[in-house]
Amino acid sequence: MGSSISLAMIVKDEGQVLGECLQSVRDLVDEIIIVDTGSRDETLEIAREHGARIVGYLWCDDFGAARNESLRLCTKDWILVLDADERIAAEDLPAIKRLAKGPAAFAYEFTTRNYSNATNVADFTPCAPNDPHARGFSGWHPSTKVRMFPAGAGVRFEGKVHELVEPSLARARIAIEACPVPIHHYPRLKDTNRTRDKQEMYLRLGHDKVAQNPTDPKGYIELGNQYAEVHDYEKAAGAYREALRLDPSNALALRDLGGVLHLANRSEEGKKALLLAVRLDPRLAGAWRNLGVIYLDQKQWPAAVESFQNALKADPGWADGYRYLSIALESHGDFANAAEASRKALLSRPDCPECLRLYIHQMLRLERRKEARETLQRLIDERACVAHVHNALGELYFYDDRLEDAKLHFTRAGRLGSSAGYNNLGVVLMKEQRYSEAAAAFEQCLQQDPSHHGALSNLQKVRNRI
Repeated sequence: MGSSISLAMIVKDEGQVLGECLQSVRDLVDEIIIVDTGSRDETLEIAREHGARIVGYLWCDDFGAARNESLRLCTKDWILVLDADERIAAEDLPAIKRLAKGPAAFAYEFTTRNYSNATNVADFTPCAPNDPHARGFSGWHPSTKVRMFPAGAGVRFEGKVHELVEPSLARARIAIEACPVPIHHYPRLKDTNRTRDKQEMYLRLGHDKVAQNPTDPKGYIELGNQYAEVHDYEKAAGAYREALRLDPSNALALRDLGGVLHLANRSEEGKKALLLAVRLDPRLAGAWRNLGVIYLDQKQWPAAVESFQNALKADPGWADGYRYLSIALESHGDFANAAEASRKALLSRPDCPECLRLYIHQMLRLERRKEARETLQRLIDERACVAHVHNALGELYFYDDRLEDAKLHFTRAGRLGSSAGYNNLGVVLMKEQRYSEAAAAFEQCLQQDPSHHGALSNLQKVRNRI
């Protein structure tokens, strides 16, 4: 089989995002097939600029049917499916090209990183420091499905909404392999009205789907997820309960039910669902996380500690796990272990101000300033440009009256963009009675943050002494 690739897409009013999507794969695909379901913005013009073949399609409330029309038009050896608000990083294109040179006996599933600031979503993963794909979002949550498969094998999408090719692949006896390349998905970059309209359409189609197949628990889970996305937690809970009526041992449905019940201020019910979820599947990290949060809210510290420990055991890569564990341990009065947990949180996420504040607070409480300084210096040695770490290290030196070291790190923090660093530098200079230099430091702070009240007050004090 050859290695040429068709890109298959369905679009409607995607002018805000389509160009960047097509640009991201221009060196990967050999043709672009776009099925348009009624765009009124500049979508079609952008598609033409990228050499796409465009076909109009009368929308019939069926995503699967529209996608199958795009598949019908593809002429190359492989089909890659993307949405307009998705991207593939340039460094990952060679890996996909290598897959396309392989046998046609395989289809490939990709993990999509759905970028968001919704930290309460199950499996939320914070973005790494300086992640070039973060685009201002604090993290992402994963979803996995087949995105690339051989053409000519009769593969089709099934489902009016949340459509998939997996059932079709199973019938065609095409094995599914995992592809390590992530797809970067930015649904929140779109206009808020467009996002709301799409959410409402998904809800309507989700109801149609469960009406057509009322004995399929997956349809109710998808509907619950959609209600949770629009923050209608009561209706989300109702949908998850319907799924559990059909499949009482579905641990994932219990996990999500427990999460939305907690968000709906029904924590006791949520706790019962989550306890049943982890009894059915002790490896379900998201259920342990949600359970730990409920125990924290209820001030049941030992139970919170145990839940977060189990979550980390099930998912050692949970970046925020040690911070949550540290909070629970401190609340339980175990400051020594809390500090060790917050140290691990800070080392894994040096960009996280909450992790830094928690660690410094606990180490000051334990009077272990020298050890804290060594930890922060290690971070600086490994990641030289972390302004708030320099500022915190300067404060630790200031506590021990090591003013030259404090000034060094406050200066570096200020130069890296920390207004607090310049204000703290001014405080040290003011203590040394170097009032003109202190005034200059406070002025630099105010250039970065004109509303910094501490710098405003301090500047007035030193001016009165000059």
